[in-house]
Amino acid sequence: MKVFVYTLGCKVNEVDSELYAQEMRFLGAETTTALTEADAVIVNSCSVTNRAQAQSLQFARRALRERPGAPVYLTGCGATLLNLMRTEAPAGLAVVAMRDRAEVARLVVGSGDAVQTAARWIDGCIRRAGPRSRVDVRVQEGCDNMCTYCVVPFVRGSRLESKPALVAVSEVMGLAAAGVKEVVLTGTEIGKYGEASDRLPVLLNSMLGALETAGLPTRVRISSLNPDAITEALVSQFANHAALCPQLHLPLQSGSDAVLGRMRRPYASKDLLDSVQRLRAVDSSFALTTDVIVGFPGETEQDLQATLDVVRLAAFAKIHVFPYSPRPFTPAGREERQVPAGVAKERLHRVLEVAEQTGMAFARRFIGQDVTIVSEKSSPGEVEGYSEHYLWTEGRTYGNEMLERDSFVVVRVEGCHFDGDRVVLSGSVAA
Repeated sequence: MKVFVYTLGCKVNEVDSELYAQEMRFLGAETTTALTEADAVIVNSCSVTNRAQAQSLQFARRALRERPGAPVYLTGCGATLLNLMRTEAPAGLAVVAMRDRAEVARLVVGSGDAVQTAARWIDGCIRRAGPRSRVDVRVQEGCDNMCTYCVVPFVRGSRLESKPALVAVSEVMGLAAAGVKEVVLTGTEIGKYGEASDRLPVLLNSMLGALETAGLPTRVRISSLNPDAITEALVSQFANHAALCPQLHLPLQSGSDAVLGRMRRPYASKDLLDSVQRLRAVDSSFALTTDVIVGFPGETEQDLQATLDVVRLAAFAKIHVFPYSPRPFTPAGREERQVPAGVAKERLHRVLEVAEQTGMAFARRFIGQDVTIVSEKSSPGEVEGYSEHYLWTEGRTYGNEMLERDSFVVVRVEGCHFDGDRVVLSGSVAA
């Protein structure tokens, strides 16, 4: 039996999809990258925006149309939102809500065998690398921030749960021993790991110390943290452990304190800029990416200018920009002061323009320097992958050599360019 798994949305969804694939292998099935040969399809959906929800259902309909007779399962946040809204799913689509995700593999394979499948997410551990060189390791679930625009606490849960430190360290050590070169610690609100601000640094110290003691070269990356999680204890981990990648996703959403207050975000713009300063005191080239929402209800031209000011001061390497999307059950979705779509679109392009400027300025810092990538793509004469600062890097090899995939490669940076929505470094593989 071959199963096609299509994943939308965040890294936590990617972890769920990898666990589904792993559990299905234990039950005798295999995954395929070709929809045309699938005997069953899993659409692991996202609902963070209207567009993401629509894309999830659009692909589910496509799978039903192109693979008649093959069962199609909708899982993830989009599936849960359909149930919460009591919206009927497309005919023929099986909806599996978040609370039932532990059953997905058995449902798809049609097996009653419970061997190797985890009843709770905290018991689910990834044991080997998937198609990517990086492996996402989930250490936390749930978000209780209750931001006024966000549907995530409703669909993924507001109860905070954390994977025990011993289990998380064991999972990472197992992956490192299997040859994985990079793991990414992720969660719904990873800054609340252990439900206290001092627990994540303790986990990192234990995990990185274990890797160093074992002599395993695997590097560790943290996915996303709010500014309130950037404590001195956390910053010290970057100073003390070379294997901890000097990069973070630090969500901004808006540079206007008035808008941040209406969003109910747990920080002000000054807090974010203070976090940037502390991190770059450890490494002046510390890479920061961010999210920005334009067109939030009541956003003024002055609010947008405040956002542009903070974006420039923070010198972000990359910015994900979204037009505000009203979500069910959220206070912002009921606001009367909705910003016209045309205005939001114009503001989006203005932020993107500044994002390209800051991204290019940040990338130029690396010209003339060596960066270390984990090779994700390799062909005769070229190797590509992300550097420790999370910049996609293209390296030319000598003599048209083809380097091994999933290996550390040092590239001397000679230039940079903007490609789509990201900056790309280019150079030569060090001799």
